[in-house]
Amino acid sequence: MTTIPEIPVHEAREHLGALCVVDVREPHEFCGPLGHIQGATLVPLGTLDRVADSLPKERVLLAVCRSGKRSARACEILAAHGQRAINLAGGMIAWSRAGLPVERREPESLAALRDAIAAWFAQLSGSDPASARAEIEIALDSAGSSWDAPSGAGLDHALDALAAALSRDARPPDLDLSLEYFRKALAVL
Repeated sequence: MTTIPEIPVHEAREHLGALCVVDVREPHEFCGPLGHIQGATLVPLGTLDRVADSLPKERVLLAVCRSGKRSARACEILAAHGQRAINLAGGMIAWSRAGLPVERREPESLAALRDAIAAWFAQLSGSDPASARAEIEIALDSAGSSWDAPSGAGLDHALDALAAALSRDARPPDLDLSLEYFRKALAVL
């Protein structure tokens, strides 16, 4: 088994100018609660093998994902293509916990926030999008809101219900970070 080279978040931040950041998460994650590192290129892991040869070879590639697991796999794929790659230890969870700057697109409406919450919940719960939506609809309905016309109070109630559901199984390590982001976005809307 090959050891994947890793770099701690603060050290990665210091060397960002010399690195090419390749974020291997899905688009909804890249724009989601954890955001992304400024200047990162989004290349979902499922597409990496196809595009690895087109990534810059003159710079070390910093592979990034949510927790460091998918990006470790990305480092293996990149190495197989002759790329020099290093894994961001702890991924965007560690980056965010360290208080390092991120970029993200803020939701422009309650419906956009609802959709972001649904994508986030589907991923963390391991459920399909339809099941995630159904669970959110139940929470919205119980708060006197609806999927088609979500209210701030309804989304706040849904976040509580979703957090409780996620905590029952295995509390995701970024649950608090995500909830904080969603609640701040909700306060603005």
